[in-house]
Amino acid sequence: MSNSKRFTFGLALALLSATAAAELPQSSILTRYGVTSDQLPKPAAIETTKPAKPIEEKSRFQVQPEQPWVTVRLGDGKQPEKTGNISIDRSMQQERERCQRMQERLIGRAGPSFSCDNSIPGTH
Repeated sequence: MSNSKRFTFGLALALLSATAAAELPQSSILTRYGVTSDQLPKPAAIETTKPAKPIEEKSRFQVQPEQPWVTVRLGDGKQPEKTGNISIDRSMQQERERCQRMQERLIGRAGPSFSCDNSIPGTH
């Protein structure tokens, strides 16, 4: 739009607004209907005293702590089953300790997880 069109549009808008404002009645709406402000209902009194004990409202919702999406466990701390053979029991214990050391190293490096007790990781 050119400046002259904008000016003309603004002038026409101002003229229409002035005409609409002139048509509005100058008196109050109460006087047009024959009512005085004394005849209006009084507003309700506001209570200024506070109750001694606040009223506790019961919630409609049961709020419980958020459960974690994933629980990571490094075994249940169970010892390997005893076979009665000292050499087999000792080798199983050493293998478990070696596996736990590897788990600790991988956790520090954010590597893949595995289980030392022959279970599937993350299903405990």
